[in-house]
Amino acid sequence: MTIPRPSRAIAVNHKICKGCGLCELACSLLHEGECNPSLSRIHVLKDRENYRFKLRVCLQCRVARCMEACPNGAIKMENGTYVIVEELCTGCGLCAEACPFNSESLVIFLHPSKAVCVKCDLCLGRNELSCVGVCPTGALAFKS
Repeated sequence: MTIPRPSRAIAVNHKICKGCGLCELACSLLHEGECNPSLSRIHVLKDRENYRFKLRVCLQCRVARCMEACPNGAIKMENGTYVIVEELCTGCGLCAEACPFNSESLVIFLHPSKAVCVKCDLCLGRNELSCVGVCPTGALAFKS
């Protein structure tokens, strides 16, 4: 069996992030129809005391532990991107547990009202990534 490899991802430069949160708002508006950072697929971790910010988003790992952990095959490769197929997802959370980047901030998380897991899908089917398009510092960039 051939293991799919992602060909797209978001490149993050934490050093130039100013913590404005526009990426979170744009993402939640696009995916959920409302500006709500808790529903965003990208998260800004804020250390305001030291004025440091970290962006957390799915890195589209070469070896997708989330996909391997899903008992329902709900995580698929589509156009070079790992996505969660909501119709197949039961919300068990095994993908979130398997993600090595879920410790500080939730890269994969259970949607609060849909009972399915969600993660960044790189705005699949759209010409531009919403978070990258609104970032005023260029801390986010699309790489393919």
